Amino acid sequence: MKDYSRFGFREHGVMLYLDKALYKAFIRLQADKGLGRSYAGLLPFVEGLYRLGYLSKEEYEEHLKKYSQELKETKSLTKEDLEKQAEQTKLKQIEKILNEAYKQWDKLKPSAQAYHLKTAQEHSDLPIAQLILKKEGVSNEWA
Repeated sequence: MKDYSRFGFREHGVMLYLDKALYKAFIRLQADKGLGRSYAGLLPFVEGLYRLGYLSKEEYEEHLKKYSQELKETKSLTKEDLEKQAEQTKLKQIEKILNEAYKQWDKLKPSAQAYHLKTAQEHSDLPIAQLILKKEGVSNEWA
């Protein structure tokens, strides 16, 4: 089958056009059950397929359990949380770079080794930085 996803087509997607009464009922269901739009659309669909005899009791109960889950509250991130996340991302990136440098340490130019050694001293709390410092015989007590 050709890939038409760039045109917004999804093989198993179904678009429904609801009249005013159905739309209001849909919105009430969504609000009463605390569901997201997709689950609010799928829940009555599953219910209908079961009542019409197209779903087994096991399939019905499995889908009912899944599509009856309420939306989860999202925690708003504070400025401190965002800064902490950014710092963690930066440390992971530094750790990754130091890891790659450590793997090919003997092949690096002296200037590159010096750069990574300085980075390791600045981040001596990272295990990979400690390995580099140990490899080069640099004491990390003052780092």
